[in-house]
Amino acid sequence: MAKGGGSSRPRFRLLPTVLLTAAILAVPTVVYAWGRDSASFAIHTITVSGDHLLRGKRALRLLQHDYLGHNLFTVTTGDVTRTLSAIPFVRAASVNRDFPQTLRVTVMEYRPAAYVLSHGVWYLVAADGHVIAPLTKTAAGGPPATSGPSPSASATATPASSAAPSATPSASTAATTFTTTTFAESPSAGADGLPAPTGRAAALRVRLEAGPPSPAFALPRLSTDTALHDGGTVEDPRVAAALPVIAGLPTDLRAGLLVVEVSPVRQLTLLFAHGPTVTWGDVRRSQAKTLALQAVLARYAEKHTACVFVDVSTPDLVLALPVLK
Repeated sequence: MAKGGGSSRPRFRLLPTVLLTAAILAVPTVVYAWGRDSASFAIHTITVSGDHLLRGKRALRLLQHDYLGHNLFTVTTGDVTRTLSAIPFVRAASVNRDFPQTLRVTVMEYRPAAYVLSHGVWYLVAADGHVIAPLTKTAAGGPPATSGPSPSASATATPASSAAPSATPSASTAATTFTTTTFAESPSAGADGLPAPTGRAAALRVRLEAGPPSPAFALPRLSTDTALHDGGTVEDPRVAAALPVIAGLPTDLRAGLLVVEVSPVRQLTLLFAHGPTVTWGDVRRSQAKTLALQAVLARYAEKHTACVFVDVSTPDLVLALPVLK
């Protein structure tokens, strides 16, 4: 008898623990079931953060229209993401419930990297190749168009630093001041010492230099013969190869970058607004090429000499024009 009674005591002592655990697990379920039907948790306030590119209050207005007065328990991240999907720059969103009546939404945005010209239409494209939208849609659902870089878009171009050989305006401003005489449609060499493009290539370069009308961001321009689709991904391997190079440039270099040309074998040429023209080569060793380019530009700046051409395709053996004396 004593042996049997002794073995039952541990089970008896375990019972309160089991009951307490069950109660703890049941409380959230009970609270949720009660709260989702209670008027005490009707949403009265909505806040939005992380919307650096979504200047204006469109995101807030959409959320207020869909969720003010709704129960705080019932609004999910999926609901909010679907509501904000009408805005091209929104990549994702997260929800934080600040009880009893405040819904806090944090927005994650696509960071614009370039304008891409496809079949006569300009598209805004992110660094990962996501097609944010055609410019006609971003004008209606994004930040207002300006003549320069957006001050709130840290990933976009900003004024060049003193390391550049001369003051470099923003890319969007450069579109109006950059002359095409350097790249005139002529069989003779341009001011950078390279053969000037002719025919269709010359016409395309001129259009890329001009850029999109009333750009909202100071971004470089590329072109593709491949169709782009709103919300899709860039399928042209040449553009896909160029985007990481652009995104990896320091802010001062990205600020003056006007056009990126990519050959069929994915050799890049970077055209800066007021020079230089940079033969980049392929996408390998991009960090070493960036450091080499910065060093050359800094040296020319020290000599107060304009640099019109740099070849960093082999970063250990950089070529530049004119040669430093």
